[in-house]
Amino acid sequence: MANTSAVLDVVTENKDISSLLKDKEYDKSSICSGSCDNSFVQSPSLESFSTIQDIENLSELNMDENSDLCVKIDNPQKHLDTLETYITFRITTRVARIEFIDNEYIVRRRYNDFIWLRQRLLECHPFCIIPPLPGKHSLMGQLDRYSKEFIILRMKALNVFIRRIAQHPILSCNEHFKVFITAQPSEFSVHRKNRPKSDNIKTNISHANSSHSNFKNRHLEFDKTKTYLNTLSEKLASIEKISSRINKDRAEFITELNSYHPIYTSWATSEPELSDILQNIGNALERSTSAQSALVQSYNATVGNPIKDFITYIDVVQDTLKKREAFQYAYEMSMEELNKRHDEKDKLVANSQNPSTNSASFSLWKQQSSDDKLEKLGTYIPQLLKKVESNQDNLECANESLRSDLARWHQEKQQCIKNILLDFVNKQINFHQANTNAWEHVTNELQQSNALKKQNQ
Repeated sequence: MANTSAVLDVVTENKDISSLLKDKEYDKSSICSGSCDNSFVQSPSLESFSTIQDIENLSELNMDENSDLCVKIDNPQKHLDTLETYITFRITTRVARIEFIDNEYIVRRRYNDFIWLRQRLLECHPFCIIPPLPGKHSLMGQLDRYSKEFIILRMKALNVFIRRIAQHPILSCNEHFKVFITAQPSEFSVHRKNRPKSDNIKTNISHANSSHSNFKNRHLEFDKTKTYLNTLSEKLASIEKISSRINKDRAEFITELNSYHPIYTSWATSEPELSDILQNIGNALERSTSAQSALVQSYNATVGNPIKDFITYIDVVQDTLKKREAFQYAYEMSMEELNKRHDEKDKLVANSQNPSTNSASFSLWKQQSSDDKLEKLGTYIPQLLKKVESNQDNLECANESLRSDLARWHQEKQQCIKNILLDFVNKQINFHQANTNAWEHVTNELQQSNALKKQNQ
């Protein structure tokens, strides 16, 4: 049977490959970023991915038909290139916006393309909350990054990432995002190679001291948000740590429970009068162990990874707040410099109007006269004023953009944490229900046995 399955697997893959070679248009959609032109495309094998239906029927991948921009990621494929092996995902986009030529696009992208997209979004929109990507390597321990479990986990996380961008009123209109979801391989490769133009906002952020916290004018709204995010991150980390410890203890307990079932089964063979009762207890232990094993195995998908992912999302929000602080720092520094120059000018004007303070003093070095200094300040102060106004405008734009994104993020936070807790509660209910049913069966058998004994007496 194993040899037959292997032969069928090879035949299936060869048919897939031949169909790819015949269908040029499909071959184009299977190539990604221009680097897959000579790669060998391997369809998901039965061993690696089971059936595609397992992946495409996931509720997390359902598209929202009511939106004017719906993006779905599915159908992973393995590529064997000369220098590397990698996975690409199919990206299906349905759109009803005038800036798009077609209503549907299908392209393929690899993980590195998602990294490129996020970097471009960070550069173009420094004060928008750019959602995080899943980790480059396994989020579920030391899993093979070509295994079915890891690929499904990454694909679900990429769907969350792309859905957050598609639902964002600003990010979804970004030109890089449009190219990402619509461009064919050759066009996308050219676009990736083009270096983006330098952005003044990015330059200002790089020169500002984002770690500086001694502001003259504290912004209470964002300070409260920072405090809240720190507290929320700590609470979620504590929940994950405690639940992980409980899950580990349960796993150890399951190991002990597994030894009880054979003991009761063996005991039942040596006690004919108690055989039924002992066999029922052994079966109850087996069912209880199975229910607890299912609970332990579901921990990463239900609690562990979702909480870790959301903590990463909190870190992204905190980084965005630090960028806003960098602009506040730049604005306050320029304002402080402007005030100093104004004070200096006022003193020079006052000295020039007071003859007693203008007594000549002997010096070997030639010194600037008050008139020269006033002339330079007259040129420098207007430049500083423009810089202050520009920094103030940038800060206000940053505040408005971040304020809007935070409101949207808080709504998503409530729904996300609610789903995590509900999934956790439902898994606990299922476990305790299965455990109760297992032991109720034993109780019912004992009650029936006692009733029969009383009737016989």
